[in-house]
Amino acid sequence: MWPLETQLLTNNPTTMKILKSKLLAFVLILPATLLCADEKGFAPIFNGKSFDGWDSKPGMWEVRNGEIWCTGKSKEKNWLIWRKDQPANFILRLEFRWDKGNSGVQVRSDDLGKWQVFGYQAEVAEQVKMGLWHHSLLAKEHPKKKARHLMATAGQVATLAPDGSKTVKQGWDPKKVQSHFKEHEWNTMEIIAKGPKLIHKVNGVMFGTVIDHDKEMSRKKGFIALQDHGKGCTVAFRKIRLKKLP
Repeated sequence: MWPLETQLLTNNPTTMKILKSKLLAFVLILPATLLCADEKGFAPIFNGKSFDGWDSKPGMWEVRNGEIWCTGKSKEKNWLIWRKDQPANFILRLEFRWDKGNSGVQVRSDDLGKWQVFGYQAEVAEQVKMGLWHHSLLAKEHPKKKARHLMATAGQVATLAPDGSKTVKQGWDPKKVQSHFKEHEWNTMEIIAKGPKLIHKVNGVMFGTVIDHDKEMSRKKGFIALQDHGKGCTVAFRKIRLKKLP
């Protein structure tokens, strides 16, 4: 049995109409409330209008309708670099679109000059290549090239020991993971960097994880950058925001 007060309320058509209206409003508002809470602490690092705070090779990148696009004019790789900070522990969120070529999102990286960046990169490419973590601009003759060039691929958790040796666990089917990325459409990306762990998500799905304890090569902090691999690369980025972690 319901309490008498509840029965009296539910037996009153006017009262029930008001209650239903309030319940509907709550249901409609709730998702937006949750979204705002989920975005708490995030700040935009691209203003949607200009490259304020960013640095790029002239003519290689442009802003179109609130989006960053590489122009496709470059014959060689170059990076658009965010200069305002070199974060250590953080969550980076953005939307990206791949149409042609090869690109990537760079984190905890070093600036080598002339818009060249050295460090961790989450690949942006065709579907069959997505899920890759690799170390950009590592020389071919480098003794750790084998371990760090393809640090982790789709569905993998790769752990690098202090001496640089690597163990890999294939946690998820790579094709199933990659199927969540859509070519020629906007996708979301989230990169979580905390301590030695780097997590890469696309459209909410875990694509790859690197746990880097390498005493020589692991990166504790550095620049965020976007790559244009050249040769007609066509990619775009928007809604780039950052939340710093302790």
